[in-house]
Amino acid sequence: MRAYLLVSLFLIISIKASTQDISLLNLHGQLPSTYLNPGLKVDKKFNLSLAGVNFLLGTDGPSINQLTSKNSEGKRFIDVKKLDQNLDSYQNIFFNNDIHTIDVSLKIGSTIVMAGHAFRSTANVRYPKGLINIAAQGNAAFIGQTIEVAPFIDINAYNEIYLGVQKSFGNLTIGAKGKLLYGVANVQTDKASIGFGTDDEIYQLSLQTDYELRSSGLLRYNNLDSITVDYAGFSFDNLFYNNQGFAFDIGASYTINEKFTLSASMLDIGKINWDFFPRKYTSKGNFTFEGVDVLDLLVDSTSISIQDTLIDLLKVTEQIENYSTTLSGTYTLGASYLWGENWRFNGLLVYQKTNNSSRNFLSLSAVRKISIFDLGVQYTLTKNNYAGLGIFGRIKLGPISAFASTDNIIGAIKPFDSRSASVRIGATLQI
Repeated sequence: MRAYLLVSLFLIISIKASTQDISLLNLHGQLPSTYLNPGLKVDKKFNLSLAGVNFLLGTDGPSINQLTSKNSEGKRFIDVKKLDQNLDSYQNIFFNNDIHTIDVSLKIGSTIVMAGHAFRSTANVRYPKGLINIAAQGNAAFIGQTIEVAPFIDINAYNEIYLGVQKSFGNLTIGAKGKLLYGVANVQTDKASIGFGTDDEIYQLSLQTDYELRSSGLLRYNNLDSITVDYAGFSFDNLFYNNQGFAFDIGASYTINEKFTLSASMLDIGKINWDFFPRKYTSKGNFTFEGVDVLDLLVDSTSISIQDTLIDLLKVTEQIENYSTTLSGTYTLGASYLWGENWRFNGLLVYQKTNNSSRNFLSLSAVRKISIFDLGVQYTLTKNNYAGLGIFGRIKLGPISAFASTDNIIGAIKPFDSRSASVRIGATLQI
């Protein structure tokens, strides 16, 4: 059983795991800033943004080095001695990836019209402490106990086509985007409870389950040793048909004076209806493994498999059933202050709600203009992660500019000691 828990755990974690970051606030007056807030004022009459990519992988739990050690052969293993001091009851592993293929805006009179396309994928796996404990120690250390081992899984990949407007009323700018969504792949956990127990008298294994998982185009379950995960990354699957949905962004910014601006936004408020082979997997009940008869094993060992018996212990039913999922809504508060002609200071507070958890963080940045370059540092504070020191850079050559940023430069140097890694790049044209 220990082996199958390990395999299941690493299948979950190895899934290719959209967040909004302060680097978008650094892009003052440019079109990518509207990803963060459609009410952040865009400069110039015509704007074009191409090949904008954002990637984030992180956790609010322990880093790799806080969970593992190396043996004499240099191979990593889950270190039992580190578990209690580094694990909470539940931890989250999250992944976000935005690929903005093209965004355009055009000023018509006093109104700015925006449109664009993006492929977006998000993943959040919320796993209990018990799952790691059982995987690391087996069940012998927990005789007479029932350990919760069920993970919550929330994975979403979809194409987004949007149309938006932005309009200024004196110092106040308001913006909104309507988004047509076309789902590519999804996994969502509606219920997650699996109690794993070992009897303290005869050591029989038991599972108490109330688990419900839905999937479209991503996961196929046959049994514990036959789980297929098919994530293709960037894809135009189901574009303009199947798995349709709608969402909107709304935001505003207010310029107190020519130096100080406040902003707020609500992003990704909407849902997707999944109707392309939507599978529902359910396991509910009490299941017990009492072992095999030794006499039967001696008489016919070729037809008896303890491994298969353990695998078949967990009973799962499958049915085709349409369902819907809400997006991970994001709420932001921002502030920007221009000091002199060359310095800009920004602050950003973000709250994001997923299907089974929530996440919030605070970011600060300082950007200095030097000739054709904008160079900056940024710091992000999140749960259990106080080392989010990043850098930002932009080069501007006439109407063309390119930018790149990361929220955690230390993570690139020491990835096994870090809880997050991110990068954002893009290019813009302003006329």
